[in-house]
Amino acid sequence: MVESGGRPGEKDENVGYEFERESEAREAAAELDRRFSRDEVSGLRVYRVRWNNDFIVEVEFPYGLSADRVADARAVLGEAGSPVHPDDLKDYKRAMESGATGSLPGWLRKLFGE
Repeated sequence: MVESGGRPGEKDENVGYEFERESEAREAAAELDRRFSRDEVSGLRVYRVRWNNDFIVEVEFPYGLSADRVADARAVLGEAGSPVHPDDLKDYKRAMESGATGSLPGWLRKLFGE
């Protein structure tokens, strides 16, 4: 969950699903884009997971969206994807934001003299 752009203290809900192929991830994202309005999906992203060459579709739902609509989105994503634990999604995004490219962390490269 991340802070929303709405009222103070409100949270948006983020869900992620992992796919083996980019085409499956993009197809699932496109299907969500067709089925949901801009008011129902506040963010939709496809990430490539560098360390295993899988793909994650992340969907951000605005605060207050009905649980039924979130379940509908999960059903679409679950047709070909596997749910990503929210903590794993946060860790992946944090790694992407820090510029991780799938190589060893800087402190570990220094330890091994790279």
